Amino acid sequence: MNQKNLKDEELMMEPGFRWRVALSILVVVGWLIFLILWLAFYADGFSIYQNIAVFLVSILVMIAILGPAWAYWGMKFGWKSKE
Repeated sequence: MNQKNLKDEELMMEPGFRWRVALSILVVVGWLIFLILWLAFYADGFSIYQNIAVFLVSILVMIAILGPAWAYWGMKFGWKSKE
């Protein structure tokens, strides 16, 4: 195993990494379920612009959930990957 892979594995074992990955998976799966349900049952009653707005707002909600969690982890542990 080369040195880069070893550092990546060590970084992935840092505290808080696993729950952030789990949160990311849950948010993406939840977003896909929301999007499918929206398109199947609700999108017909709205204009294309309103549907685009719902899509964009749903992406902003995902960013609002995942951004702080990963930004905090990156600020706390990201410097270790440069060593």
